[in-house]
Amino acid sequence: MTMNLPRRIVWVAAVLMTAAAVWQHFNFFTHAGGLWRDEVSICNIGLLPTLREVWKAVPLESFPIVFPGLVRLWTAAGFGATDMGLRVLGMGCGLLLLASFWFASRAMDKGLPLLSVALVGLNATVIRYGDTLRGNGLGTACILITLGLVWQYVEAPTLRRGCLAALAAVVSVQALYQNAAFVLAMCLGGAAVLIRRGQRREVPGILGIGLTAAVSLLPYAQPIHEAQGGWEVLRTGFDWSHCWDVINAKGGMLPFLCGILVLGAAVAGGVWSLRKAREGESRARQDLPLFASVAMIVGLAGFWCFFKLNGLPTKRWYYILPFGFAAACCDAILPRIHPAARTGVAIIAVVVALVQYPALNSALQWRQTDADLLAAQVSHNAAREDYVIVNPWFCGYSFARYYRGSAPWTTLPPMGDYRFHRYDLIRAKLQMSNPIGPVLEQTEATLRSGHCVWVVGPLPTLRPDEPSPPSLPPAPTPQYGWSDAPYTTAWGGQLMYFLMHHGTNSSLLVDPATNHVHALENMALLVTRGWRSATPTNSP
Repeated sequence: MTMNLPRRIVWVAAVLMTAAAVWQHFNFFTHAGGLWRDEVSICNIGLLPTLREVWKAVPLESFPIVFPGLVRLWTAAGFGATDMGLRVLGMGCGLLLLASFWFASRAMDKGLPLLSVALVGLNATVIRYGDTLRGNGLGTACILITLGLVWQYVEAPTLRRGCLAALAAVVSVQALYQNAAFVLAMCLGGAAVLIRRGQRREVPGILGIGLTAAVSLLPYAQPIHEAQGGWEVLRTGFDWSHCWDVINAKGGMLPFLCGILVLGAAVAGGVWSLRKAREGESRARQDLPLFASVAMIVGLAGFWCFFKLNGLPTKRWYYILPFGFAAACCDAILPRIHPAARTGVAIIAVVVALVQYPALNSALQWRQTDADLLAAQVSHNAAREDYVIVNPWFCGYSFARYYRGSAPWTTLPPMGDYRFHRYDLIRAKLQMSNPIGPVLEQTEATLRSGHCVWVVGPLPTLRPDEPSPPSLPPAPTPQYGWSDAPYTTAWGGQLMYFLMHHGTNSSLLVDPATNHVHALENMALLVTRGWRSATPTNSP
């Protein structure tokens, strides 16, 4: 009786934490609002007129074909005609990620996903970006399902289990490119277990699972190579200090705790695998720590190498994948190395859940964007002869989805295509000496004619006595390379200087400081009227 009672308590804790996480997914769903630019981009790719066009546009995004294809199927089924309908799809992906923690743990020796749910499932960043219309949540769910299926094949290598694991591996890499590193890692972990057992004839089977997934990525080689020119804009380099800042942002002690658990599980799994199995202990309990520790170490190393080699800076949502995978591996290792560790895992999970949960309600009640609200306001109030400028240029994707007004609009600089991310177009603008010149000319003409100029987007702060930001030389430069960030800042400052010194009346209609909108797309709305040729001594 005394042995069963703790197990019941642990089960109750796991179920309650999962129920709390489900509620927070619904909390985010009801507050997320319209689609922000990254969501708009991938949805527009999925909804292109033909599948051939979808395939050609996929290299312009960070995800393979699965998520754009899912958006296409969801919309064709009649569920994706509205933002709310698309948000249901996003929430479904987030809930699938939560369910995949349970699947992986139950598939691996009938464990419980205590650390997975507490550390990852109840994390605000994971819920927000796992539920947005991007491939991060879905891709992480797929790799966790693959983890469980690969272990089941290692446990009992059969053709049926091998085919299921290979299918899951293919779907995983087709959902998220980075999953290739984790598929390789779990195959190596499985090979290590099979070699330890003396089942060397089964090793080609486990490696074949990874090979199948790798072959499925070959069709992307040529399209991605052809799209590399545009991606130079994003390749500002992988920096470890920036990486830590991103991970640690508002994380408190949680990143340190995760690091300790991962290191502890990696060492403990390796040490356990070298010990002689205790008499009467199950094969799963002998081999699972070895499988999970090898998969976790190799997978995390491969993930970091992926970003180091391609030179892309990381964002917070990129870490859903490694944290989710590492947490699932920790759940497979730590409870099996010692009874005290099993109790410790349960205590840590409950404490982390209790600490994290109170902040989730408020953290998940921020809208993803106010582009839909501002576009509606401009559509209703701007006259046909007015001029609308969206700055920075990348906010034009979300604005284009919602704007229905008669006034002409553009971005700073004009891009020409606002369906999905066109880094090749901004790269061309960076090579020009004055790409915003036409926008400033139209701004002057509009103000001179007595009409209004509307500016949508974050507003640079300039003092009245501050000179206009200088024009930067065409890219690439020794200082900035192909990075668009300094150019975007300069362009925005030049526009604000122009309005400040030539407009006679400016009104801030929407102040970002008062918005309940996530910082990534929290935009202001400014309207300027009137024209003056000379700059007065005291600017208004």
